[in-house]
Amino acid sequence: PAPSGGSRAPAPEDQQAHDDAKRFARLVVSEIKLYNEAKVTEGRRTRDIYERLKEDIERGRQMYHDRVSAAVRESTDYFHDELVRILAGGDANALGPM
Repeated sequence: PAPSGGSRAPAPEDQQAHDDAKRFARLVVSEIKLYNEAKVTEGRRTRDIYERLKEDIERGRQMYHDRVSAAVRESTDYFHDELVRILAGGDANALGPM
């Protein structure tokens, strides 16, 4: 059954695009964390992860932008969600000013 309020779930092909985008964002951000564990740990403590990893984050953002359709990017920012979840441990403030 459709959710109340008349909204519909995304069409299967749209859902696939969203799932792919989410998976790709998770992969890119996980790789940033893997290669920068110490900077991530220190950045969480000092709340300036973005400043420490700006080059890697922006390179990852560009890869995400190039691979994910505009329609998906305009409706949600999985890349940012994964930055918060994976790099910042769920605390968006730990990313610092972006």
